[in-house]
Amino acid sequence: MNKIKNYIGAAVLGVTVMVIPSCSDTWDEHYGTKGENATSTTATLWDIISEDSNYSYFKEIAEKSTFYRDQEHPQVGYTFKDLLQGSMVTTVWVPTNDALTTSEYNNWLNLAETKGYTVQQQFMANSIALWRQTAIGGGSMVDTITMMNGKKMVFDKKALTMQGVNIDPENKNITASNGILHVVDKPLPFKYNLYEFLKDEENAKANNMMKFHNFLIANDTTYFRQDLSIEGTPDIDGNPTYVDSVYVTTNKLFFGSHRYPTDSDTDKYLTYDESFAANIEVEDSTFILLMPTDAAWDNAVEMLKPLYNYAPAYADNMKINNGTDNAAPRFVTNVDSLQEKSIAMDIISPLCFNLHFQPDAVGKRGTWKLDDFLSDQGTSAKYLLNTFGDTLRSNEEWQKSDLLSGPQLSISNGVGIVKDEWNIPRKLYKPDIYVEVGPQSVYQYSKRTGNWRSYSYTYDVVKNWMNETGRTYNDDFYCLSPNEETSAPTFKFKLKGTDGENNESEVLSGKYDIYVVMVPNFYMTSNTSDHIVHSIGQQGSALIIDDQVKPVKHKIRATISYCNGSPIGRDQTLKSDLIDYDGLKVDTVLLFKDFVFPYSYKNLIHSYPTIEITSGALAADRRNGYTNYLCIDRFILRSKED
Repeated sequence: MNKIKNYIGAAVLGVTVMVIPSCSDTWDEHYGTKGENATSTTATLWDIISEDSNYSYFKEIAEKSTFYRDQEHPQVGYTFKDLLQGSMVTTVWVPTNDALTTSEYNNWLNLAETKGYTVQQQFMANSIALWRQTAIGGGSMVDTITMMNGKKMVFDKKALTMQGVNIDPENKNITASNGILHVVDKPLPFKYNLYEFLKDEENAKANNMMKFHNFLIANDTTYFRQDLSIEGTPDIDGNPTYVDSVYVTTNKLFFGSHRYPTDSDTDKYLTYDESFAANIEVEDSTFILLMPTDAAWDNAVEMLKPLYNYAPAYADNMKINNGTDNAAPRFVTNVDSLQEKSIAMDIISPLCFNLHFQPDAVGKRGTWKLDDFLSDQGTSAKYLLNTFGDTLRSNEEWQKSDLLSGPQLSISNGVGIVKDEWNIPRKLYKPDIYVEVGPQSVYQYSKRTGNWRSYSYTYDVVKNWMNETGRTYNDDFYCLSPNEETSAPTFKFKLKGTDGENNESEVLSGKYDIYVVMVPNFYMTSNTSDHIVHSIGQQGSALIIDDQVKPVKHKIRATISYCNGSPIGRDQTLKSDLIDYDGLKVDTVLLFKDFVFPYSYKNLIHSYPTIEITSGALAADRRNGYTNYLCIDRFILRSKED
């Protein structure tokens, strides 16, 4: 069997490799048909094409078109002539000479010499499908056919059309030993998928999208497929060699976030890749992709750059080992490169939407038709959900319809919307940060002075008084308790998003208001339906009935540690004033107003600011209704305009 058979498949010319038969199998067993479509003729498809002068344009283009295994790897010495006269069973839709202008014909011939892969994808492989595809009765009269370039086309056997192109009724179902030939009155239409469109430099230039184009192709990855390659004689050292090497090209932007392993060197796990997490080359999906022009890209960079002000060095919180080794900074080796990469990831990640996952007005998914969704511009959708997982809702400052406005480009797997402005809502690129108190957020605490315990409750327990006192997030909280009544527990937490709407969100350079959500002590012991048992430290408890309230108050102090640009990665600290909390209800208590982080932590996996909470209740305070037990739900960093 010819070695080319090892890697030709229905989708092999894209980035996906189809599983194909081994050399011990025959192509007819895999791609042939039975019954009425079987043939005994000895003429090949190439024989039929080359013997009729009406197909001479197609013949000459096929002779000059080298077969490519992928964009970078032509099969030297193997053309589409060889494919059409080989044993692989295919169906070919051949345009007559009259279907091509002289200019089109010459253009394909010239491209075959200079851009062979383009000719393959857009003309030759766009005209050929595997298996025998006949326009005769039996089975469905309308089939969707996958062409050799992966494109799906509608074959209407009753109307005698292929993707709307007329088939000559006098020249259909021409039978060859290796397939079927249909004559068409013009070439079958080629449509780019989103990936192909963006990769094409001429498209990018014509639509002023070179920066988007360059970022996309920079994330292409080509790798060797040993399992699909043909092994030859080992070299002198016994290493395998390959007479045919198969390579597959894919793109990192298809696959979401990729964090580097934490056990690698520092410079290798500094950050991670982030993308729109959608395989935009898949032909049977329906995507809406926002395509920023260079002007929109520059607009986004201008908006995002102040949020990504990186320092030359940061404290490596993993190497510091929970505060035990402050002499271990983590260096940022290339500040400009990290800033550029982080901004590009922010630009890219919100851009893609899968039509199937967009909800209607009541939240039901899978109901939209593409034309209806585009004409509606998402206005009737309850929200928009991009492929990265962001939920976008209209508000007073931003409307969903603004996102989906702009010139539309019809693509084989959806539509591209050309955007001259990167109008992503601010809450997406500089969100509020929620740090849920728990084991995942604790950075350091002293077992000598304090301990902690988780508390949770159900709606039934709190339903009689929750309107008065409030409810915590997820109906749980942590109590930071002293080991002795006279000690002041001190706990330090990571200021890195751990829960809530923006999971894993990280502090950016810029301004925030920083809060702690405090919980009354009686939440630890309240388990009756009508009365709240109010715990007062370790001194006992009392009932709060009607207006007879004896509050358990708190005094707290916060100390924030953050990067100040030190060349050795040392943090700077700032203490808050002593803050009173009355202990009567779940309350969001302001710790720092208009706090400005001078440097960004976004995408730095093991670096983040910390905040220390300690009880400020002295012995005299505790004799006057204060406690040094601290019940905390979470921290909130409210993003603010700078």
